[in-house]
Amino acid sequence: MRIATSTVTSIATGSMTGAYNNYSDIISKIASGKNFTKISENPIDATRVLKLDEQLSKLNLYQSNIQAATNEMELAYDTLGDIQDEITAINSLVVEASNGTTTPESAKAIATEIKERVATVMDKMNTKYMDNYIFSGTYTETKPYSEDADGNIVYQGSPSDGGKRNLTISEDTTFTYNVVGEDIMGSDDVNNFFSQMKELDELLNADSLDYDAIRDKLKVLDNTSNNVTKAQGSVSALVTKLDSTKSINDSTITSLTEDKSDLEDLDIIKVATELSNAQNSLQMSYQIGSMVLQGVSLLDYI
Repeated sequence: MRIATSTVTSIATGSMTGAYNNYSDIISKIASGKNFTKISENPIDATRVLKLDEQLSKLNLYQSNIQAATNEMELAYDTLGDIQDEITAINSLVVEASNGTTTPESAKAIATEIKERVATVMDKMNTKYMDNYIFSGTYTETKPYSEDADGNIVYQGSPSDGGKRNLTISEDTTFTYNVVGEDIMGSDDVNNFFSQMKELDELLNADSLDYDAIRDKLKVLDNTSNNVTKAQGSVSALVTKLDSTKSINDSTITSLTEDKSDLEDLDIIKVATELSNAQNSLQMSYQIGSMVLQGVSLLDYI
């Protein structure tokens, strides 16, 4: 049976087109570095890659949360260290002032230095990370300490039980942190650092010095120092938790990234072989196609 010339032509053309498309697809893969660029090319692996991308996106968000929280906690820790230095210096000045040989003039000079250091403590307690006041508890947009019209330094942040600040740092873990100024500086007047320092200022500026009353202020300084140390310990524990979770997330990201690479990244050795085979097939199809098409005469169509 004689095969129609149009059929032969169609077969030859189709063979060349198929060989060229295969060669072109491999070249496109090499250019992209990927096994596939569309879901239709490999629906199963492409769907897996999309799911891996979703997991990696979540993990990267968690890592961003961890970094932000770590930066804030490290700033809090360092700031508390600065506050501790100021309290230590004030403590030494109070010891000096409570000495029975201190004159009212010397006491006034000491009062001036203590007042400056108390102002520094207030500034440190009003430290911000980004747009958040780090010692305001959950009231992060509110400056924790300010001076009222009577010269009292008052706390305006959230109370200790006023809620918690939360960040999601892994699939099943929420990071809770809430650094509250009152927990450090004290809440009631007897233990409040700022109110006691105001009383101390009045004692040091009096015409007649009450050395025992001045010495008594060492108690609030000791108490505040302990609060600062406790807060630093708490912050340090939080940073340790963040570091641990970050390491776990990093390991998961590495594993998922490798899984994604295995699915979509080209195997260079394998694709080089495929390219060589595709080139040979394309060349052969052109040679055969050329011979077939050259043998076609116009008479074959009449």
